Amino acid sequence: MKALWLMLFCMSSPLWACLHASHGIHGMVLLQVENQLIASHLPFPAGKHAHQIVLQVSSDMPASVAQALKEKRLVTLEPQPFALKDLQQGKLKSFNAQVYLGHFERGGQDAGTVTVQVQQKLLDKAVGAVAEQNGVYHIPLKQGELLVKAISGEGAVDEILYQAKGKAAEQLYFESADFAPQEK
Repeated sequence: MKALWLMLFCMSSPLWACLHASHGIHGMVLLQVENQLIASHLPFPAGKHAHQIVLQVSSDMPASVAQALKEKRLVTLEPQPFALKDLQQGKLKSFNAQVYLGHFERGGQDAGTVTVQVQQKLLDKAVGAVAEQNGVYHIPLKQGELLVKAISGEGAVDEILYQAKGKAAEQLYFESADFAPQEK
């Protein structure tokens, strides 16, 4: 009985709240590259969201989303809250998310709920980390590579390009960090 009371006390204590404070909504942009889905965490310049994370994922997408991805239109995910550290450590294998045509925080059209399976973590760098080459992370794929601009901090941009072998780079995503919502 004492163990039950101790457990109930711990669950209601501020310490318990602190342990779960890292849970949050970690929005992502969704891209289709080389017939695979790529999800990129939408980081903030500072705080618990200040990590550039790029994942190879899989999911059954609604037809409208599949078409938007094929046309290279903006598609974003608003996942249910989770701890970013769980994603970084490989503990989070799947998550449910609302998928939006457009940006989920800026009037995007809700296209339904999907389950996203994490296939592979391709990049995990803190905002402000020094990139390998010319401020860009290079992520090799089968027919080319993703070029992810390293975010240096406040006022930087979030940019992802794809470069097929022997071809010019194609911009897939670009956003100024100045437009990112303020962390709460």
